[in-house]
Amino acid sequence: MRGTIIWTVFQKEMRDLFRDTKTWVGTFVIPLVIVPFVFFLMGSSYSSLEEEARAHVPLYVTGTSGLVAQLEAIPGVKFEQPADPEQALIGGKLRAIVTIPDGFDERLKAGGTANLRVEYDSSNQKSVYARDVIEEKVAAYSKEIVAKRLRAAGLSEKATQPIHAVYEQVASEEKSSGGMLAGVIPLMLVVSLASGGIAVANDLISGERERGTLESLMSAPIAANQLLTAKLMTVMVMSCMSAAASLVSLTLILRFGPFGGEELGLSSLSPATVLVLLLTILLQAAFFAGLELMLSTIAKSIKEGQTYMSGVMFLAMVPSYMLMPLHPVDIPEHYYLLPVFSGVSLIKEVFYGMVDPMHALVGLGTSLLYVALVVALSARFFRREGAVVKH
Repeated sequence: MRGTIIWTVFQKEMRDLFRDTKTWVGTFVIPLVIVPFVFFLMGSSYSSLEEEARAHVPLYVTGTSGLVAQLEAIPGVKFEQPADPEQALIGGKLRAIVTIPDGFDERLKAGGTANLRVEYDSSNQKSVYARDVIEEKVAAYSKEIVAKRLRAAGLSEKATQPIHAVYEQVASEEKSSGGMLAGVIPLMLVVSLASGGIAVANDLISGERERGTLESLMSAPIAANQLLTAKLMTVMVMSCMSAAASLVSLTLILRFGPFGGEELGLSSLSPATVLVLLLTILLQAAFFAGLELMLSTIAKSIKEGQTYMSGVMFLAMVPSYMLMPLHPVDIPEHYYLLPVFSGVSLIKEVFYGMVDPMHALVGLGTSLLYVALVVALSARFFRREGAVVKH
């Protein structure tokens, strides 16, 4: 009977939410359509910028040397003769200024080192590209000169490379596929779990209290704990849906955006690792849901509730950003005992493919304790008469 009442209230809350267009827009449209579209535009913009930078590379070159012909052979390079080269570079009409001093080739032929000056605008990506291609061509030209000097001395080119190092990576496929994204995914998941339920939690208690509907619900033959459980489930579902939408959004961005077909690496995760990930997400969702409902209960109005909810976002973002650059082996052991920190740490381990059983046990266990604590506090505040009556 108790379960039936909770399920009925939960269904009612979900129906009410999805009648609201803002719920659909905030939960699905923005993460699934707007965010990938923005990344697609960014990728297209960078691609067109690179194509234009390659197609047109105007340079101003002073001095004579065999290097000039090498520079002229670069695809897209065109030598210009502006009246004021420095101003032309600043104005974007030139990509770089190459100054070859007198006696350049003579110094090289004598076995010495010749100086070359290349001026470019670091604030202009097209100018930076020009610097890069010039640097590559100069390096290739220098290599040719070194080879000639070695042959003249009766030496092999290998004389300048006495050591041939072979580098082999030892990371598994799981670690390799997840390593690059293991800093971003925990941030996206945890922040989505926190933000996905904020508006819902604020409306389910503060909003209903202002509209007078919460008092009507409490006067019905429904226990306060049953009502709170249904609302907790509602906020959890919305948080998990927000996190799922973020993952789908990230998948679309990686597949079709400016990242060259990257993958999330979920297919390489073992069943046990996936279980740890799902339990971590559910516990984090429950923790944030309980915390948000407690703050919504304490708040005297929706506006006050919105102010309190900013603290939830702070609680989600600080651990995520602190742990972003860390490899799982560098995560301090006590982080697995702290709220949110433990969740972020476990998600990082999952996507690195190196979940430590003890870390999983401790992290999930402490997360469960924190969930029980915030739900108990939320229930205590919710049972107060002031939580129901409009202020």
